[in-house]
Amino acid sequence: MNRVISFENVSKKYRLGVARTSLPALISHGAKRLLRPSAAERQGNETLWALKDVSFDLEQGQSMALVGSNGAGKTTTLKLLANITKPTSGRIETNGKLSALIELGAGFHPDLTGRENIYLNGTILGLKRHEIFKRFDEIVDFSELERFIDTPVKRYSSGMIVRLGFAVASCIEPEILLVDEVLAVGDASFRQKSLKRIQSLIHQGTSILFVSHNLYMVQAVCQKALYLKKGQVQMWDDTKHVIEAYENDLHAERASKFQGAPIHQKGSETGLEITGVDLVTLDGEKPERFFSNQTAQVRVHYNAYQDMGSVNMSIFVIRSDGLTCFMLRTKLDDYHLDVERGTGIVSVDLEPLQLITGTYFIEAWFLNEEDSIGLTPMGGRSDWFTVKGNARSYEESSGIYEPVARWSHQHNDLTAASESRAKTAPPSATPGK
Repeated sequence: MNRVISFENVSKKYRLGVARTSLPALISHGAKRLLRPSAAERQGNETLWALKDVSFDLEQGQSMALVGSNGAGKTTTLKLLANITKPTSGRIETNGKLSALIELGAGFHPDLTGRENIYLNGTILGLKRHEIFKRFDEIVDFSELERFIDTPVKRYSSGMIVRLGFAVASCIEPEILLVDEVLAVGDASFRQKSLKRIQSLIHQGTSILFVSHNLYMVQAVCQKALYLKKGQVQMWDDTKHVIEAYENDLHAERASKFQGAPIHQKGSETGLEITGVDLVTLDGEKPERFFSNQTAQVRVHYNAYQDMGSVNMSIFVIRSDGLTCFMLRTKLDDYHLDVERGTGIVSVDLEPLQLITGTYFIEAWFLNEEDSIGLTPMGGRSDWFTVKGNARSYEESSGIYEPVARWSHQHNDLTAASESRAKTAPPSATPGK
């Protein structure tokens, strides 16, 4: 296969506090440093390495994700590839027509219409006027903005700008496409349409470098992934393995923050606090991972500093990307819950768990008898837990859960069907009677 991107030992350094790099600005900045050094300078910490010795290759027709937290260096990598900025050291080589969707509205002039911006943006991306004209109807049709195509772009919503920008970038059939988080703004139907377009480009031989915090979308689009952390490569492997490593690091970081943290609710003020939330097996064990078809139990531990009387509880199961998968409420299930002074555990069985493959956590809340006012303002939160389901990927079309289903099938052959119709057909009328 042909290599379309070669990224070799690339580093990018920024100087903190320097907004402009013109000679007068640098002289002014140097004078200010001599007269009044900043805290960062006093600590010898005025430079930031956005990338440090990063290397990877991308082959023709391959799709790769850049995975990592904010500030990891993902967007910097795309900007270096798009030639928006230059590396401090290292070598970058791209082979083929490159199209980039990095910032909303980049390359669009707000006072020009959508039609005019298609020609402007297409020219920036290297197309001739007759090539843009040839693809114009396809671009407008994909963006679904025909009604507004002669309206100035400054009157477009952010979602409309994303539609138009993605339509131009994808419909010109680039050999390399860079996509940075822009699909997070579009509506659900357009995201699905864009995903199908990206997958179609990959099948046609386009190479994709993709950045998104939606790990389900990453898994649906990309074959390989590069995990960046503070500008350095942590892992480069198949997408599934990289996502697992990234999520494990996220969970470990969050757990370390919660360990030893003071309880936010004060029992003397609220009368009630949640001291722990767990997902366990019916034996009370916490396995390394749960299976979608096994029974699990949510346990909410609490301290009541006074008799609370009749209360309600709400439980939310939330996926790692922030999506609430389902909610359980004692009020809706007509479960009467009385809490007296002391400690206790409220449990609910999930028979079976039914979640698809992924990583989740649980939030629990006590509410008053009317189920309208929270009695534990900060709620309670479980550790992260992982589920192994039958679904093979993080693709959004896999849904949120795997319902308990029973299949059935009825079949009648053509002979039986025709005999049945003959028996039930009314007798034909006799002529003359």
